[in-house]
Amino acid sequence: MARTASPPRGPRPDGTSVRADLTAVAAGAALALSAAGGVLAYIPLHSPLRAPLSLFFSIAAPAEALLFVLRRREPFPRAVASLSGALLIDGVIAEILAGAHVRSVRGEIIAISLISFLLFLSGTGVNNSVNDRSRKVKKTKK
Repeated sequence: MARTASPPRGPRPDGTSVRADLTAVAAGAALALSAAGGVLAYIPLHSPLRAPLSLFFSIAAPAEALLFVLRRREPFPRAVASLSGALLIDGVIAEILAGAHVRSVRGEIIAISLISFLLFLSGTGVNNSVNDRSRKVKKTKK
């Protein structure tokens, strides 16, 4: 009888784990779904997926941007902070647009996209961490 190979357990030889790969796949799937929701909410296409995906976009886009900005923090507090920050951003955008009497789905999608993009750009800076700035470079002798 031939034995089938079982999947390897534990860390890989390069030190990574399968959990890190699954997290990256889940983040990529969430990004693709939120992008589809943003596009469906912006274009006038009548689809049964328009409402749930646009709602997912309005929460996921700022949450993903905040996750990127807070990437050097611990995982659980980072997730809580990004979700609560996303809800705060959505609430502030809704209040501003309602107060200006220009509230529309397209306007909210554009505002959420712009704020998420700006948050993402703020997290792309080099040496954002205090630990990175205080680290001294050792000089090597030639």
